Amino acid sequence: MPSKVETTLALSDEILIIALAVAAAIFALSAIGILDLVSAIIIGAFLAVFFGIVFIKVLQAQVKKPAVGAEALVGRRGRAASDFSPDGTVFVDGAYWAARSEYPVRNGEEVVIIGHEGLKLLVRPAEKAGMQAAPLS
Repeated sequence: MPSKVETTLALSDEILIIALAVAAAIFALSAIGILDLVSAIIIGAFLAVFFGIVFIKVLQAQVKKPAVGAEALVGRRGRAASDFSPDGTVFVDGAYWAARSEYPVRNGEEVVIIGHEGLKLLVRPAEKAGMQAAPLS
């Protein structure tokens, strides 16, 4: 699967090809006398701004943090809705999620989401949130 940078660069290449094709069409129209030089410059400037905005929006969409699902919850805090051994349930942003912790977690304790395995959240108690994560077995 291509990275976000590779996808953005591929899209920027396509935007550049379209912009060059439009520039060639404007040049051809001005060369045969259908479009005068001032109009060609104005249209070219407008299109340069347009394609610049399109490129910036594509780049922003590629680097934007996920807004939904388990991936969007990483780093957030929630409350344990059950005791963990090592699996349990947490309440985060108005929803209950299946979760797993490598540390004991009691019902009602504050937890921090440190990752996910599919739709199961990986959590640790909030007071241990600064510690390095050990791999779960």
